[in-house]
Amino acid sequence: MTEREQRDLAKRLVEGSEVFDFEMALEVARRRPAEAEKILRMREEHARSRKERARLRERRRRALIEDFG
Repeated sequence: MTEREQRDLAKRLVEGSEVFDFEMALEVARRRPAEAEKILRMREEHARSRKERARLRERRRRALIEDFG
């Protein structure tokens, strides 16, 4: 992995993270790039799950309003 790819991976790790600062993310990207990618995939899956739960809650809310006014 090139230096630029490592830095790009580190930037992706830092975005929206409360845990990683850039230096820590860069260290993970350099030493354990597969682990960094896994973290990003888990983060994406978590975001999809949150959206799906929100969609289901809204659907349930609308059904309750329709049934009970």
